[in-house]
Amino acid sequence: MNTYPHFQRGATLVEVMIAAIIIGIGLLGIASLQIKALQGSTNAEFRAKATDLAWALTDRIRANLTADNSYLADNGYNTDPQNTISTCPTAAAPSVCSTIPGGAAIAQGTCTAANIASEDIEEIFCGTDFGINDQLPGGTLTLTCADSDTTDGDVCTTGSEMTITITWQTREDPFGNGDNTDRIVMPFIPGAAQ
Repeated sequence: MNTYPHFQRGATLVEVMIAAIIIGIGLLGIASLQIKALQGSTNAEFRAKATDLAWALTDRIRANLTADNSYLADNGYNTDPQNTISTCPTAAAPSVCSTIPGGAAIAQGTCTAANIASEDIEEIFCGTDFGINDQLPGGTLTLTCADSDTTDGDVCTTGSEMTITITWQTREDPFGNGDNTDRIVMPFIPGAAQ
């Protein structure tokens, strides 16, 4: 009796299933990496926006040194004693004291330093398409001052350190569990060289 050797001709169903499972696990790993990369990119974008807005407010305060106390006053935005701004007022004041070049009210001298400070806060926090409220999810702005002379009656004596803190929500979990708050903190002294 002659027996002929049998040669394997193709893969069995078990081998195909194992290969499909391995490929599926690899694709899930790639998808997870892609989600993490998108989260990191979005968080980096928010951090860059927050840094730009903090620098913009710092520059505005330095340009309006006589009103540094007015930036810490209740301008209709503050919701607690720590000067945290978390919502825009329902009826914002007209932009007559904007620090944008060519503003007619500034040219006519009808705006005080306090008016300009209030407008600066409104533009940085509530500005359409560029403000904290519009650009950062759950964004808040906090202004504080470490007053160097508490006996003079000023909220923030000239030469005292002011701190700008901007916070926003970041998503760490793709399913919405475990959202975190991120922040930047920028201390500076108005009137001092950068």
